[in-house]
Amino acid sequence: MHANTELVLQNSRLSRAEALARELEEEISAGVLSTGDRLGTKEDLRQRFNVAVATVNEAVKLLETRGMIDARPGPGGGVFVADPASRMRRGPMVMGFTWTEATMDDYHEVRSALEPLIVRHAARRRNAADIRALQTILANMESHLDKPLSYVRYNTAFHRRIAKLTGNAPLRSLYLTLLDFFENDLAQGLLPAAVDAANLDVHRQLLDAIAAGEGPAVDAAIARHDHLRTSLGMFRAGSDAEVPAISK
Repeated sequence: MHANTELVLQNSRLSRAEALARELEEEISAGVLSTGDRLGTKEDLRQRFNVAVATVNEAVKLLETRGMIDARPGPGGGVFVADPASRMRRGPMVMGFTWTEATMDDYHEVRSALEPLIVRHAARRRNAADIRALQTILANMESHLDKPLSYVRYNTAFHRRIAKLTGNAPLRSLYLTLLDFFENDLAQGLLPAAVDAANLDVHRQLLDAIAAGEGPAVDAAIARHDHLRTSLGMFRAGSDAEVPAISK
């Protein structure tokens, strides 16, 4: 375990189980881990973080309740990053919503209202470590332009990492649930061969604006991103017509 992680667990005002749960949740939200990735067994986590078995068990229960992980018993089992559908079913903002009745137009309408708040919070609160984390995810996006499903997952990871910077818990939770809806819905469809590189450029501009801090550049980057997401789409012109023209 990294020394700074151990220090966080020891000095946190939270219970050790909650502190461990948040540490693992941050790894997932940072985009380092993707859907289905294995965090290890409970014993692996116990040794890595130097905590008691009961602490690991409680942290795993907390993350399962939040829809962040799946704990699978038996050979080949362990703790895995949950898929978006699981997070939608069990996440903290389900609140009786019937997501199966939601359309992509519903998604875009609500996201267009929330995203400017999310991005402005990020521009106000970001630090150098946050920018480095976003740059890492952006590099993963660039290396997966020819693998649309992986690109979608890194894309949602990019926006989850931005959302992490807001101190408004209800706003963050609702926005993250919307991202899960998008990723789950798109992953069910037949994806084309490649992602339009213009999508990557818009996200790079968004990151640059966040790094520069609050100001007109942030508003301009939000407007460009929103226009691409709702009008131009993620995929190349002339790609499979059955795929909705949607973007993140």
